[in-house]
Amino acid sequence: MAEIQSAVVAADINDDGKIELVTTDTHGNVVAWTAQGEEIWQVHIKSLIPQGPAVGDVDGDGHTDLVIPTLSGNIYVLSGKDGSQVRPYPYRTHGRVMNQVLLVDLSKRGEKSRGLTIVTTSFDGYLYLIDGPTSCADVVDIGETSYSMVLADNVDGGDDLDLIVTTMNGNAWRSSNQGRNNFASRYNREGIFVTHSSRAYRDEEGKHFWVEIEIVDKHRYPSGFQAPYNVTTTLLVPGNYQGERRIKQSQIFDRPGKYRIKLPTVGVRTTGTVVVEMVDRNGLYFSDDFSLTFHMYYYKLLKWLLVIPMLGMFGVLVILRPQEGMPLPSFNRNTDL
Repeated sequence: MAEIQSAVVAADINDDGKIELVTTDTHGNVVAWTAQGEEIWQVHIKSLIPQGPAVGDVDGDGHTDLVIPTLSGNIYVLSGKDGSQVRPYPYRTHGRVMNQVLLVDLSKRGEKSRGLTIVTTSFDGYLYLIDGPTSCADVVDIGETSYSMVLADNVDGGDDLDLIVTTMNGNAWRSSNQGRNNFASRYNREGIFVTHSSRAYRDEEGKHFWVEIEIVDKHRYPSGFQAPYNVTTTLLVPGNYQGERRIKQSQIFDRPGKYRIKLPTVGVRTTGTVVVEMVDRNGLYFSDDFSLTFHMYYYKLLKWLLVIPMLGMFGVLVILRPQEGMPLPSFNRNTDL
């Protein structure tokens, strides 16, 4: 191979349940290797490759694909099984594609997913949202260039995803990728996620709180589930807390599904971040996180501690008030009156 400028990707690209390695170089070579270093296939796409491939089922046919950006502006989709080109790709932009492409499911809630959307920027000043099965694209004119990967996350707490684009002019256009190995296939394949009910804004009080997570693993036969799943849940608290600032719990799960994890609260008024990390049997890493607060609204309790006694005294006075028509008590010693 020639000079390798992009990251090596470790993922199950041919659906055999084993981890393969994918390398790309400046001469346009894409090579798949076994974990022992044996070549599986090699493809040449005639352009410098600045970033490593993204992995996922792009066209929704149930087989893993590789998405590769190039300096020529072409975006290739290769079959993970043998490296053959998936039609109707390549998709051509009108400028260099220098960033890592994002694969994301942008189908509407309740709608059956038919593949993934390829999201990337190009040096022609456009943001591209390319439909995986058809290669039809929606284009947004941002008028700037970018080297960084587009991120997708629920930033504003609504019911939809937001795309975050940063540019070389220092602008951020309205993250969190799924952990360190952000090239591996996750959508409709494998990952760990905090459920919507748990990641919604919350202020915790008391001694403990619950976090609901979901382990997703849709690997098919013959590989089957990539269990066991080693899950580590970490509560990160800032410097105004005098105790342990990283409260960790580790658990091992044998099957995918939803699970509830009990974490302790901290005894001070502060913020915190919960990070959920998972490592499967192949050593692939996945993560998700969300933020929350502790005891931010304690003053509401103080308000009621002041108001309730006053209301109680007022009630006692009302109940014990003199009855109508009864004379007021007198302390005069003149009994003739």
